[in-house]
Amino acid sequence: MGLVIRPPEPQDAEGLARALSDLAEQYGKLEPDRFRSPPRAALVEWLVRVLAEPVPDDALWLVAELDGEAVGDAQAQLHEPDTDAAVQPGLDAGRRRVYLAYLAVQTGYRSRGIGGRLLRAVEDWARAKEAELLLTDTNLRNNLGAVEFYESNGFEKQAVVLRKALA
Repeated sequence: MGLVIRPPEPQDAEGLARALSDLAEQYGKLEPDRFRSPPRAALVEWLVRVLAEPVPDDALWLVAELDGEAVGDAQAQLHEPDTDAAVQPGLDAGRRRVYLAYLAVQTGYRSRGIGGRLLRAVEDWARAKEAELLLTDTNLRNNLGAVEFYESNGFEKQAVVLRKALA
């Protein structure tokens, strides 16, 4: 497998839009009242614009390229200790941490180790930034595979997000 993990480039827009669309479709099939699939052309246009901008020093965006095609990506953000950490009961508030905001691989390329390679690259970046924790979240209602993926990579369930529709 000619897999390369690298920074994104504007020409990755089509492949990354496909990964995002695949994820949105997966979620939308299970919870159509909460998720939708944005139009592919709009996603590509948006990604071309965003990919042309530099990634801030406290952020990471990586692409998984397989045989010349962008088939997935991961995005993470470094968070410094909270300024009021001394009065917070939770110890994590005083720790430097990285939040993995997004990780997606095109449906046809899943279960090939690509997500794991992206995750390890994020972990390496977090360690280089001297982070003590790597955090993420996922949808428990429709993405149990992601929970299993993260747990198999050393993550532990720590919280539950509760949601109540008011309309």
